[in-house]
Parts: sequence; structure tokens; C-alpha cells
Amino acid sequence: MYKKLRIAGMMSGTSMDSLDCCICDIQINKKNMILDFKIIDKMIFPFSQETIDEIRSCVYNDSNCLDRLDIYLGKIFLNLSQKFISQFKVDYISIHGQTVIHIDKVKSIQLGNPKFLNEFFKVPIIYNFREKDIKNGGNGAPLAPFLDWLILKEHKKNYLTINLGGISNISFIAKKGSIESVYGFDVGPGMSLIDEYTNLKWGERFDKDARFSLNGVINHKLLNYLMKTSFILKPPPKSTGRNDFGVKFVKEVGKIFPNVNPKDILRTFVNFTSKAIKLNIEKYILQYHKIDKIIVSGGGINHPLLISDLKKDLDFKFEDILDYGVHSKFKECLLMIVLGYARINEIPSNIPNVTGSGKNIVLGDIYES
Repeated sequence: MYKKLRIAGMMSGTSMDSLDCCICDIQINKKNMILDFKIIDKMIFPFSQETIDEIRSCVYNDSNCLDRLDIYLGKIFLNLSQKFISQFKVDYISIHGQTVIHIDKVKSIQLGNPKFLNEFFKVPIIYNFREKDIKNGGNGAPLAPFLDWLILKEHKKNYLTINLGGISNISFIAKKGSIESVYGFDVGPGMSLIDEYTNLKWGERFDKDARFSLNGVINHKLLNYLMKTSFILKPPPKSTGRNDFGVKFVKEVGKIFPNVNPKDILRTFVNFTSKAIKLNIEKYILQYHKIDKIIVSGGGINHPLLISDLKKDLDFKFEDILDYGVHSKFKECLLMIVLGYARINEIPSNIPNVTGSGKNIVLGDIYES
């Protein structure tokens, strides 16, 4: 058995709206890779509008922002989390950082300098989980299939997981449990286009309870155009980000379809998100495997219209990740803890079948003063 550890995990995803933190006791059986974990506490820290604006400016406009934002976010992560984490004696802190650039097989940059957390808490910080995979020919993403495999491999069913963050990604975990049989890839937009367009047209950060999209109708000419997006049709391994499905994308759609009602455009973005997931599942999973169960997680589960579209398109009953011991909002936070634990114990945590990397790699760096 690897040693039992208490790790704090911190995640700021492609939704760019909050820092999610959780404290977890974790241990992995060295012989059979069975994961044992207990989430002790968890907390969401919404970003201020100033922080959101700083991140968005770096993602979309300011190519000279990286060093400055790295320091800024490092301090923000500490300020938000210090009172919460200080309640617990943790052995390590594992952070993802805020993705500002992601280009398949080229680079993936996450910001949030770890030195501030290290100086305050006096524990090693594990970070930078994507770089080594990219250096070995991979995409550096997605990372979630490793956690999905650990959680689901003992259940003797063929599982498909769908994560609806800013970007949507899927994992297929075969019932035989072999990590070599795991498939996973980014599909396309999750909530990114819905959120970006809602912000652009109505000044709201997200389409809460589908309040705008429910009043629109699907424009099939626009939908057909969207379904021809090259990334959606691209075979895996593949990964993406807001560089592909962000504000530039929605503005371009507005220029090409200037006479379509904004609520109809938003409604079509919702359906496009669902249809893109359906197409990729049918083309790259169902052609080769039977799916027994589907688990959906991520912030997108709170968008009733997107979930309704997905249920119709996939014609499947969805299971709750909570039934497997993981709160949907904190799944990626737990992923950081698992990846951090793997780094500490020198366990390879990328999956070449998923990222396209040339070999199995121990991901992440350790920062300690």
C-alpha cells in the first residue's frame, strides 16, 4: 500500500468563475490500484469580477499577461483558500492553476504561482500537470479519465462519463478494468459558448435555469453550420479550450448569422453542445463498444435545457456521480488530489490512449522552498 495522505486540492476550470477546494484523505493500493478516499470538507470560492476580468483579458486579449497574471492568481488562490485550508493539517496541496492557453501538442499554460501557497502553509505544492505529456508528444489533456478509471474500474460495467465544464469531455471505462482500454477526449464546448453568448448579449455570467435559451428555438441552418466545425469532426486523441470555443467563436457566429434572433442563437448553441457530444459518442465509442451506464458531471448539469437535450439525443438514463462518492462540482478538485498523490508516489497518471503521448508519464512538478 502507498502511504495514506491528507491532500488539499484546488481547481479553477475553463468556466473561469471560481476556485474549488476540497480536503481529502487518500490512499491507493499499490498492487491493484484500488482507490480509497474520503472527502473531509469542500468549499467553492467565487472569483470577484475583477479576477474574472483579469483572466478573460489574458485569455482573449493580452499576450503579455502571463508573468503578471501568474503572480496575481498565486496570491488570489492563497487569499481565497487560506482560512479554509488552515483548519486542517494537510501533507500536500495540489493545484491545477487557471488555463489561459491550450493548443494540442504545442503548449498548455496554467497560471497561479505556487510559491505563495508554499510560503504560507509550509507544505509542498504539486502543480503543472500537463507539460510533461505534451513534451512526450501528447495533448496534455484530458486528465480526468485517470480518475474515472480509478473510481469505476471495479464496477464490472461499461461506463461512459460526460463532464460538462466550460469544455465537454468524455471517458469510456470498459468493465474489464484495464487502463489500456480507457478512452477519453474533449468533445467540444460544454458551457463555454452558452456562457460567452449570454454574457455578450445580456451581460449575465451564465444562462441561469436556461432563462434566455428556453425562449428561443433551434435554428437548423445555424446548427448545420456549427456541426461542421472542424474540431467536432476531428478524430481523437484531441483536446481544446476557450481559444477554440470562446468569445471569438460566438462573435464570428453573430457576424455570419446577423439576422437570427439572439435567443434562437443561444438555444442553438445549447443544442449544438448536445449534438456534438452525441456525434462523438456514436462515432468513436458506440461503433466499438456497448455502453451500460452513463454518468454526467460538471457545472453543465445545472442547465436544465442542456440536460434535457442530452437525454433526448442519447436516449439514456443518466446516473449521478454522487452515487460513486463524488460531488459533481468537486470531481475535478478530487482529480487534482489524485494526480498529486500519483506524483508523490511516482505513479504514471497520463493515459497514452487518451492524450496521444508516446509513453506513460508521472505528471506534475513539486514546488517546495
